[in-house]
Amino acid sequence: MSVIIDRRNLGTRSSANQDRLQRRVRGRVKAAVEKLARRRSLGDMLDTEQPIAIPTKDLHEPSFRRDMRDAAWEQVLPGNKEFRRGDRISKPHGGDTGDGGGSDGAGASDGLGDDEIAIVLSADEFLSVLFEGLELPNLRQTRTEDIQLDQWRRAGFVKEGSPSRMHIGRTMRTARARRMALRSRKKGELEELVRQAETLEEEIRIRQGYGEDTSIERFRLDEIREEIRVLERKIKAIPFIDESDLRFAHIDQQPRPVTSAVIFCVMDVSGSMGDIEKDLAKRFFLLLYLFIHRQYRSVDIVFIKHHGEAAECTEQEFFGAKEGGGTLVSPALELVEEIMADRYPAEHWNIYLAQASDGDNAQDDNRLVQERALALLPHLRNMFYLEVNQDQESALLRLYKSIAQDFPELMIARARRTEDIYPLFRALFTPRAGVPHG
Repeated sequence: MSVIIDRRNLGTRSSANQDRLQRRVRGRVKAAVEKLARRRSLGDMLDTEQPIAIPTKDLHEPSFRRDMRDAAWEQVLPGNKEFRRGDRISKPHGGDTGDGGGSDGAGASDGLGDDEIAIVLSADEFLSVLFEGLELPNLRQTRTEDIQLDQWRRAGFVKEGSPSRMHIGRTMRTARARRMALRSRKKGELEELVRQAETLEEEIRIRQGYGEDTSIERFRLDEIREEIRVLERKIKAIPFIDESDLRFAHIDQQPRPVTSAVIFCVMDVSGSMGDIEKDLAKRFFLLLYLFIHRQYRSVDIVFIKHHGEAAECTEQEFFGAKEGGGTLVSPALELVEEIMADRYPAEHWNIYLAQASDGDNAQDDNRLVQERALALLPHLRNMFYLEVNQDQESALLRLYKSIAQDFPELMIARARRTEDIYPLFRALFTPRAGVPHG
């Protein structure tokens, strides 16, 4: 007979406390992942599994205890061999060193403390937490044959699964149907045997009244009564729940058609873009690249680099670009227009433009940039402009700010440090979240 142990609510731990514990741990993991994303290079973070430190105090459930502010603790716990009731316990030596229990008073320079545990995240788990809750803004339905978004959906019930996903209601209904099916046949047999026994008993009484021999009938009656006892034991032995009754809620990752989308990544690689500026810009585009490939099944990404001229390039050439020269932004926007007209008509595509630059553009070119931007924006779902490592706003940034007053889909941000990139990225791609300008 099967024995079912519901491990979801063992001891004093309730499901509500478990939910609160999971929320605390998820919050800690999310905060730790965001901290890593702000400070370390993404390449370093994705090469190996990432240990995330979680304070052990977050793993304890809340409990009530006696208020000791106005009372003295006089209890001596069982197993104590050193102290008696009323003894005063002195503070441990070296208590001010903060060594976390070490005897030499020297704290560890790295690694986990005594009050922390480590949760190791794979690269896929790390990206899931990193991009949780983000999506392409203003994504609209155009064509459904190109891009699909993976979505977890309920997919019925299965006979095997994790105990935490056992569906009590479906399991009980299945068990009840099995018990009814097994008992109905046996109860029919039992009722028939009871009727036969009653008939024989009546026949024995009648024949005894006439003084006839009833030994054969009594022998048959004993056989029927034994069959009744065996059948009753079989009915009682039918288990309340059998392993075949278990049903587990099943979820499956199914593709959901969304629409067609393309993102133009435009990066300034001119001489004014130093190593710091290029590193900030590439960090932003790398986050964007990983986000698109992680969250969406198929979105086209077009890479464009520009200095005095603009050219479409591969992702390897884009992220490895180390060029120089003067700066002209308008050729890059003109190239975007040409590619859109040739391959991505606006009536069939959700078009996004992400641009990163230090804003050091030729003054005469800003007028052309304004013309090209005003021509592009009516066909774009969103345009993101990131200005990197500038102490003051550039003329290009001020130009985009003036355009953004009439086109709210133009989002502007500035980043001076590595730590600024990820918060700005989340602000740009959080649903219904505004981005602070400048």
